Amino acid sequence: MIEETSITLQELANAAAIFGAISIFLTLIFVVIELRKTFEQFRHIREIHLHDVQNQFFLFWSTPENADLVLDGRKNFAKLTEREQYRFESYVEMRIRFLVYGFNIVDEKNRTGQIARLQHFFNDSGVMTCYRKMDSEKRIPLLWSKVIEEALLKNI
Repeated sequence: MIEETSITLQELANAAAIFGAISIFLTLIFVVIELRKTFEQFRHIREIHLHDVQNQFFLFWSTPENADLVLDGRKNFAKLTEREQYRFESYVEMRIRFLVYGFNIVDEKNRTGQIARLQHFFNDSGVMTCYRKMDSEKRIPLLWSKVIEEALLKNI
């Protein structure tokens, strides 16, 4: 005598529920993997764009007229005319943006290079004078000045 095995409707529903749960779980894993890939691609695109903006910035400030202004401003910010001070302040602000942004994309344990670049930039008395003036006028965001002040105190 052959024993008849029949699947009840409840057993079939339980199997379908298990299969559904497994498929949802696998779909979530796939979505998480794809999101991580997308975020990684976005990070690369953002870095490429930043490098492009930095290149344009340095090319602009490397032209003879602008380079003269930067060299004069680095030596003595106070001797610049009002118009030159305005232009030099724009230069300093953009350099600060790049340097502070670098702190956001570099791991904390690998910030020595960023700190060295920041310290080198602020080593010129004209740059420091310009920064202090802008900071006293509340034109430097608190987050930026905090990063700058902490980096300037570090011994590397």
